[in-house]
Amino acid sequence: MNILLVEDSPVVSMLLKTQLTKLGHKVDTVENGQQGFHRATSRHYNLVISDIVMPHWDGFKFMEAMLVISPQCPIVVISSSVEEETVRQRLTRFPNVIGFLPKPVKADKLKELMERVKSYSTENVRKLARIVCTIGPSSQSPEILGQMILAGMDIARLNFSHGTYEEHHERLMAVRAAEEKWSRPVAILMDLCGPKIRTGEMRDNKITLTPGARVIIQAEPLEGTEERFSTIAPEILPDLRVGDPILLDDGLLELIVEEGGTTEVACRVVVGGALKSSKGINLPATPLSLPSITEKDKRDLAWGQDHSIDFVALSFVRSAKDILEVKKLISAGNRNLKIVAKIEKPEAVENIDEIIKVADAIMIARGDMGVELPAPRVPWVQREIIKRCWLANVPVITATQMLDSMTTNHRPTRAEVTDVSVAIREGTDAVMLSGETAIGTDPLNVVRTMASIISEEESHTEPSDNHCELMRNHQGFNPALAAAASLGNATAVMVLDFKGEIYRHLSKWNRSIPTLLVTNSLHVARHSCIYKNIDPIIIKEDLTRDQVVLRAKDEAWKKGYIGSGDVLAVIEGERLTKGGIAQIGAFQIIRVE
Repeated sequence: MNILLVEDSPVVSMLLKTQLTKLGHKVDTVENGQQGFHRATSRHYNLVISDIVMPHWDGFKFMEAMLVISPQCPIVVISSSVEEETVRQRLTRFPNVIGFLPKPVKADKLKELMERVKSYSTENVRKLARIVCTIGPSSQSPEILGQMILAGMDIARLNFSHGTYEEHHERLMAVRAAEEKWSRPVAILMDLCGPKIRTGEMRDNKITLTPGARVIIQAEPLEGTEERFSTIAPEILPDLRVGDPILLDDGLLELIVEEGGTTEVACRVVVGGALKSSKGINLPATPLSLPSITEKDKRDLAWGQDHSIDFVALSFVRSAKDILEVKKLISAGNRNLKIVAKIEKPEAVENIDEIIKVADAIMIARGDMGVELPAPRVPWVQREIIKRCWLANVPVITATQMLDSMTTNHRPTRAEVTDVSVAIREGTDAVMLSGETAIGTDPLNVVRTMASIISEEESHTEPSDNHCELMRNHQGFNPALAAAASLGNATAVMVLDFKGEIYRHLSKWNRSIPTLLVTNSLHVARHSCIYKNIDPIIIKEDLTRDQVVLRAKDEAWKKGYIGSGDVLAVIEGERLTKGGIAQIGAFQIIRVE
């Protein structure tokens, strides 16, 4: 069997490895719990043997993390602790621990325990693409959030269509607490509500629209009937033209405008059915004069700036102008708040290139898009947007219903698995979970499942010839980045990027070798969470360039990214060297000892 040995004593590690190898087992050794966790997420093991007292992550923290990613993987604990009974008591909370052996470990006792190991292996959840998780009642505790971070959550989404400022603040603080515990930067994305267009209240909360019947939509609030109902956004009525379709309740019902007006419009029911209170209204063919950001959005945006939010998602974007207006609302000195443009309107699809130019990131919001555009067009639109974002080096999130059935079910549908795999294959930087983690029955299982799907797809993905040709022909591409992106025998690439300017380009071109971003800024580290294949290492001390490299190399070792004998590529961008030389880029190869 494949065994992972987590032991900081070289002597004990060598003796145990020798014993296990003689018994015909394959053994990998690491020195601390964090290295062990990193290794366990990227390879398959049938058994883990772990010490308790270790530097960096001790055995208990390691086992807590293992419960998240591989709750059924058997673990044998070894310890030289004189307080064996105390250790045994603490181990009772770990159901996957099958035995405890004091040091020195007796070979016959270890063999006896191993004979009880069932056929099970750790899950491969080590991934390059990012996962955005919506935080809600099911996932708002620091404990659950910490588990979701370990399972693969990179960005926590706060949905401002729901909840109070107090609730959002508590969730934000819970994310920061989990981030601190596990020493892994996590970005916060606030999703603005935007100009939601909904129906008003209905009599008895539900009316029935009959195909061919006439119905009026009016500005003045009233209790809706089969003959007329109101809308919470009366500003849309003057924009409606004769012949415009009106879609209700995610497109399940359809009306067509027969008579326009400023206070009411008359419609004919095309597709009927039950219509409940406060259902969404979509207007795929109507140019709306509504602003893309409402007064509520402005208040929410101000709150976000006061609470060090990393990203703000703007709903119902129609043109680049919408993005530029929000940028004006962001405080002049606040460069730490980045804008994500949600593409869900037909106008946004038509203006996608100009929107990509001014946005910091793009979200393909397939929910409303699938209502306002013909559903068969959505996969093609998704593929085209991902391609254009990659060419422009703008990160892109693919969102909506990716693992929707897991809101209530333990396993995803085969179609959902394929949906996630296709998005990863097409090159998306991130995939998003909504209700699955906000109100789902098991948010941790959803994140773990998403990570395993990503990992499996990435293990089969190879750079295309077109990708390599584009890199060779890319004008103005930093030669140091080109060298690193082309290097095939490095274990990892380390980017010295304290300004957060060049790692984005390496994310675009290097999508196979793990990339480590070395920065002194927590904000830069969090912003990198939206880019594929970027893992930040934060070094805040004022060190020389060589000292930074040595410190970062040690951190990469501790965390399990590199090991003895590995090749590490180190790159940096523009700087003035001590000798006064204007450097445009530097590339260095290090053999890890």
